[in-house]
Amino acid sequence: MKKTVAKKATTKTPAKKAPPKRPEERLHVSEEILESGLLARETRRVGTEKASELEKKVLANDIKLTVPIKKLLPSINKINPDALIPIDKMPEDIKKSIEALRPRVKRFHGIKVNLGYFPFPWIKSPCADKFCYLTPAAVRSASSLPFNIANQVLLGQLGDMMGDPGRDTGVDSIIPAGYTYFGQFVDHDITLDVSSTLDTATDANTINNMRSPTLDLDNLYGRGPALDPFLYVFPTTGPDTAIKFVLGTNTPNGLGGPGGTAGFGGMKEQNNFDVPRINNPLSPASSTHTAVIGDPRNDENLIVSQFHHAMLKFHNAVVDMLVLAGFSGDIFVEAKKIVIHHYQWAVIHDFLKRICGTAAVNNALSTISLPVGSKFCMPVEFSVAAYRMGHSMIRNQYWLNFIHIGASMAQVFAFNRNPDLPVFSDKVVDFNAFFTTGIVVPVNNKARKIDSVLSNGLEAIPGGSGIMAILATRNLRRGLALGLPSGQAVAGFFGIPPLTNAQLTQGLPANEIAVLNSNGGILLQKTPLWYYVLREASVLSNGDSLGPVGAKIVADTFVKMLKRDASSFLNVSGGFTPFLPSVVSGDFTLADLVIFAGVTQP
Repeated sequence: MKKTVAKKATTKTPAKKAPPKRPEERLHVSEEILESGLLARETRRVGTEKASELEKKVLANDIKLTVPIKKLLPSINKINPDALIPIDKMPEDIKKSIEALRPRVKRFHGIKVNLGYFPFPWIKSPCADKFCYLTPAAVRSASSLPFNIANQVLLGQLGDMMGDPGRDTGVDSIIPAGYTYFGQFVDHDITLDVSSTLDTATDANTINNMRSPTLDLDNLYGRGPALDPFLYVFPTTGPDTAIKFVLGTNTPNGLGGPGGTAGFGGMKEQNNFDVPRINNPLSPASSTHTAVIGDPRNDENLIVSQFHHAMLKFHNAVVDMLVLAGFSGDIFVEAKKIVIHHYQWAVIHDFLKRICGTAAVNNALSTISLPVGSKFCMPVEFSVAAYRMGHSMIRNQYWLNFIHIGASMAQVFAFNRNPDLPVFSDKVVDFNAFFTTGIVVPVNNKARKIDSVLSNGLEAIPGGSGIMAILATRNLRRGLALGLPSGQAVAGFFGIPPLTNAQLTQGLPANEIAVLNSNGGILLQKTPLWYYVLREASVLSNGDSLGPVGAKIVADTFVKMLKRDASSFLNVSGGFTPFLPSVVSGDFTLADLVIFAGVTQP
């Protein structure tokens, strides 16, 4: 028989105060915050805002809407205002640091900020800072042109043919011209080679890529508001984390920019349609007007600079939307995630499908499988050859707005240089002429066909005498120095039938055919990859898109970048569907982007 033991009376003891978090625990909290705001996750659609309530918030927060409330409301109601980690639940040191970033405090030493403020690869991705090759060494060694003086001279002759000003037919493709400069903007997001040379044979694996190959918009966000605060405007009222980009001003010079649905009569003298620039108020004449942006290459010409400005406004519009939605978490981090996901969607489903064709993009999406976090390096078959198709898409002239109806390439560059800076108000670009926005303009600029001829207009840009031949020759010689495989070898590597000699020479002038046949026809046997991609596009796709080899290199490279990136829209748990205002629900194009950014209206 079991003995019954009387239980001792228990008394409650006061709960012990939790010990301070150890450093490794603090790191875990930071990673948790990062994952709540930056890593891909499905946006929960549970908002219940009403138009009347939204109107009050617009007035209370002094927000200038870029689209009508009725059109914005469905997007806002797809945002869950309850963040996974609200600001009031964040560690105290991070909350205090948010306050320290405000201009009136401006204290950066020792602050602790949300990891989502920094470029994603700094935090989660393995090192991916080199260029490399797509094709195996055996394919390259068997097909690349030997690096010697004879081939350098031969490629110089071919470059002269490609850049001959008398050859340019200026034939338009079906691609709106805005995609040429969007392609340049994207290139500045994923590649930057500052160390390779044309004069010696170079292994691509030794060349640093100074951009993160992740489509993370580091050319826009820089190193984030904690390290590059000069790019940002920190709020003086409202939510502390509603951090926007600084916008530039225009030099008053009359009407310009978009006229909107009113056309010419809708234009006004613009005052905030430029990127921010360095100005010396004490000595205006000595002002450099250097662009204060995430990548100085985005100020190379007026059109790409104005598109960078549109991207600044795109982020700012998303911030305003989150304020109106009453988002309780870090608004900057959430806005950055929304901007990047919609940008990535537009790259894949709008830009690439136009440049590569829908079949090539869909094939890449369905067949490429890469583990999240796997290593990636930028293949030079992409960066030095296939993606340089944009050089052939540049037009001689552009309809910039109702005032500048036939701007030459010389003007497209000059309008973005002193003494015409900050950008004069009459030279602000009307993006309705560059993307299919639904707003009628007299001219819809189209890109030139993708072919092996460069635009005459390049001859007239600053320092541009002979630049077409120089540009073509440099592209060809860069491929030679890096030991790129021939176009035929890459086609064989992919299992694609290569172009025949008859196709490679189809429609070319006799003097160019003579260059291709010289030295025993070596350029027809081992055709430089860049030249091959351009000829393939012209012969097989009528210059309206890349051919099968070029399309596969480009589409596969972009899809690989996104599939191995944990933060990309392709890795959103449950899938990602665009929810910002758009012409077609569930889609998001570059036209939708510039409309929501507010740069298609005066």
